[in-house]
Amino acid sequence: MLKALPARIPATIALFLAAFQAPSLAQSTSCPPPTALIASDNPAYADAMNLTKVLEAHGFVVNCIFPTKLGSIFQVADGDVVRSTVEGEANFTTNFGGFDVVFLPKPQTFADFKIAERREGGGYLYRFTGTPKVWAGDQFKFGSAYRNYFLKHDNYLFFLSDPSLISRLEEALRPPAH
Repeated sequence: MLKALPARIPATIALFLAAFQAPSLAQSTSCPPPTALIASDNPAYADAMNLTKVLEAHGFVVNCIFPTKLGSIFQVADGDVVRSTVEGEANFTTNFGGFDVVFLPKPQTFADFKIAERREGGGYLYRFTGTPKVWAGDQFKFGSAYRNYFLKHDNYLFFLSDPSLISRLEEALRPPAH
């Protein structure tokens, strides 16, 4: 059933773990070269632009947006074909720090996606279950030397290394009071 995945699994794990092993890199305000920025034909582009408008209306300065490899964990085997269970993903570099976002196509949400954290050794172990599905099903786990933070909002799943960004993002994403 997982014929297409074994060759991708080590690379996926390495890329995913590398994203969280150095929180200072996620906080960086540097941007990749223009050719590496998110392109308008990227499936996550429209969601990334919508999120940018919301963030900028709440004091964020979005310096750049570029694709990540986080979406590769949201892949499942469907017979002999590997398909994504998400719309796309992007890294946002802002004046408040960097973070990754995974997008689901609307009206889907991350409400049924569960993230469990536990301490193991000197680090953290995370397990993802629920919907959307991840490549190893309910057995998917990843470890990190540093604590990671997650924020679910509608069709967005934020991956953060800086807990101070959580309250800023929650405020920016809160519906306006009537």
